[in-house]
Amino acid sequence: MRVTSLSSPGISSWLLFGAVVAVAAFVAVTAKPLSGPLPADDELRRQAFETMALEEREMRRNAAKDFPADLWSQDDAFHNSEFRRAKTLAGARSLRVPDVLLAVDEGLHHRWPAPENVTLRPTVPPCRPRPIH
Repeated sequence: MRVTSLSSPGISSWLLFGAVVAVAAFVAVTAKPLSGPLPADDELRRQAFETMALEEREMRRNAAKDFPADLWSQDDAFHNSEFRRAKTLAGARSLRVPDVLLAVDEGLHHRWPAPENVTLRPTVPPCRPRPIH
């Protein structure tokens, strides 16, 4: 018959594991959140909307070049460009990406005035099978 002592490898391994888990839990509980930009105020959101609106025509033109016969794919490509531009704009102006996208959404829903000579398209074309080229 064998007697297990506290110095056996099995128990010491569990004690070490428990200590590591306790330290990790302590670090997680006491950690401070990463600092980031504060939420954008109304003025910053309106500026972001105007900037995005000014660039919409060019982004849609580029999307149309990639998918000349497929309106839904054009719109999908446009929104991909819009998201990438929103990330760039947010970084350049110390804004959060969701605030830039929310500005575009609010501007369309609340019909904020678009910059001069800019026509926004708040509709989505229907999804149809892609044409065969």
